[in-house]
Amino acid sequence: MTLDQLKSLQAIVEGGSLREAAAKMHRSQPTISVAIKNLEDELGLKIFDRDQYRNKLTPEGQALYEQAKLVLGQAQSLKNLAAKLVKGEELEVGIAFTSAIPVAPIISTIKKCKNEFPSTRLEIYSENGMGPLDLLDSGRVSLVIIPWIKNIEKLQSMPFLTLKFASVIAADSPLLKQYEVVPKAVIKKYPQVLISEPTASSPTYGALEGGDQWRANDYQTNKEIIIQGMGWGYLPLHLIKEELEQGLLVPIKVEGNLEPTPVEFRIARLESEPVGPVAQRLWELFREGVQND
Repeated sequence: MTLDQLKSLQAIVEGGSLREAAAKMHRSQPTISVAIKNLEDELGLKIFDRDQYRNKLTPEGQALYEQAKLVLGQAQSLKNLAAKLVKGEELEVGIAFTSAIPVAPIISTIKKCKNEFPSTRLEIYSENGMGPLDLLDSGRVSLVIIPWIKNIEKLQSMPFLTLKFASVIAADSPLLKQYEVVPKAVIKKYPQVLISEPTASSPTYGALEGGDQWRANDYQTNKEIIIQGMGWGYLPLHLIKEELEQGLLVPIKVEGNLEPTPVEFRIARLESEPVGPVAQRLWELFREGVQND
């Protein structure tokens, strides 16, 4: 059995006749007919009912045709894979970003890359804090978007966005009625709502040392905990815009705590690692997006 025989079978069924199959495959009708006859002889079954005016599949032929389509599809996938490997395109490219940032501009850029490289699988990870760096170091992703707390020499980076945070509390909190600026001794008894970091050794942004704490692994949960009066904490402004406007959350000032400073987020990749064409194009698309903002 050969792929050519299966292609001949498919061409006859889908074209409706030997003539159409021969035209599609750029072969003579006798050549197509011989290919099918040899296939029947090899398999020991009758594929077409030749007593009919048109080439009609027998029940056995119909079952064979359905399976032939699967085999031919798999063969085409292998050819596509081989062509992609010859060009050097990656089978998959991963990107990881810190969960605090807006997702829409990231996904829109990834979509553009996927449209250009439809056969490359794109893996997307949302991690807390500096968690994306672990995925980069392990080779699971090619690009990360992380808070740029300090320069990291092993990384090549470019700006992505600057994010503002605010320290907030539920609008009906009794602390707001008692204090304009909450003393540290008081606020330490009131739970601070924080993001869980990927490792115990990772520093937590804005953590009040020695105070009571709640920890959750996503900002939406943290926001809900604070709205329900179970604590206070730092949240990205873009996530709480509506709640501030509706009066569900209000800013809170804590003794000795400076106003949260804007945090710069950068797109980064390992400077020493070779980059494939898909990862390189994704990098370029992010750079184009930043330049157009």
